[in-house]
Amino acid sequence: MKKLTTLILLIVFSFVGSEVISQDTTSSDEVITKTKDFTAGWGIGIKASSFGFGADIVKSFNQNFTLRLGGSYFKKDFKVAQMDDLGAEALNYTSLGSVSLLFDYYIFRSVYLSAGVFYNMNTIEFESKATESQTIGNIEVTPETLGSITYTLNPNEVCPYLGIGFGHTISRNRLLALNFDLGAVYHGSPKVELDATGMVSPTASPEQQQLLQDNVKQWQFYPFLNFQLSFRIF
Repeated sequence: MKKLTTLILLIVFSFVGSEVISQDTTSSDEVITKTKDFTAGWGIGIKASSFGFGADIVKSFNQNFTLRLGGSYFKKDFKVAQMDDLGAEALNYTSLGSVSLLFDYYIFRSVYLSAGVFYNMNTIEFESKATESQTIGNIEVTPETLGSITYTLNPNEVCPYLGIGFGHTISRNRLLALNFDLGAVYHGSPKVELDATGMVSPTASPEQQQLLQDNVKQWQFYPFLNFQLSFRIF
């Protein structure tokens, strides 16, 4: 029994000792490999984000710090509603775009914090207009005479950004890298422009514009989601 106990203790101590030695060796190897494998360089990234589709130029300075300069753009026009009973339709014209300068600091090997600035080119426009002539008494009024109402939102152009990212904006020692960004752009209260033509032009009053301005003043942040594939060029 004593021999069995002694044998078990020897096995346990041998395992613990080998683990300690292995951890020390692994840590040393990781430091050497990490230092040896990393090379500062340049890359080009293609991305799909909440500002549209675009590309980045990426510069890595060391293992913790990278810089990204890029741009994105997307435009989409679509019909919001078709009001056949009123002979009218509502349209939306969305234009997304930005030029960004982001600084990334890696707090872990594949997790980084980002801060920077966006030149915001987002514009959202809504238009309601007549599509059919209307009869008022004995007079037929054309859609052009009835007119249209246009409501436009314009955020601030220069906007600060804070966020977190996962993955690598540029590969440390290979050709390809993937990363994902999640953060918020502060664009302040959007500026409202209200315009109307034809018979409905009186609806574009200063009072109505101020009412619309008050309704959107709390929309001060724009979410930033970004998926990026980067190619190291040298």
